[in-house]
Amino acid sequence: MITPIWLMWMITPVAFIFIPFKLLIDWFLIYLPLGKEYNRKEITVKASWKIWLTDIGAHLIATGLLYATLYIDPLFRSNPSSFDEVKEISNNTPDWIVGLFEGLIANPFDSIFSAAVVLILFLVLILGQYQLTKKVYAKYIQDDKQIIKSSIISTLAMAPWIILIPTALFTSIV
Repeated sequence: MITPIWLMWMITPVAFIFIPFKLLIDWFLIYLPLGKEYNRKEITVKASWKIWLTDIGAHLIATGLLYATLYIDPLFRSNPSSFDEVKEISNNTPDWIVGLFEGLIANPFDSIFSAAVVLILFLVLILGQYQLTKKVYAKYIQDDKQIIKSSIISTLAMAPWIILIPTALFTSIV
């Protein structure tokens, strides 16, 4: 089976490298947008874990929801025992489901259906992550402009961009 790039969280050696690196990036993204009038180090230390958890949570939610959409395809849900059964299931599956399934596995922009699912999911996750990040910053910063600025920078830089990367770029099998 070809593993989509957004399923990388299942590969534990990658997770052990990815997660601490992500925390380091998050620290810089919390520290740098803060104005000089704030105690940048203190705010970064206090807010980093909460913002980091929303960041990792958004990535896990994106991965889980995209994986769940694969269950729309009857071939993915069934357990065919022969190639004839695979052909029969494939022939009876509507084209939009096939396009969605192939798009989610290889390249979300090959099909209008998979592109729509991925982009809508991406926008919903970004809006949710922005609201959560804004609440975290509001605990430590009183200036509304600084809260919005820091929240936008953190959200856009830490968004689950990985779900938009086509797996087809990394393998010639797809």
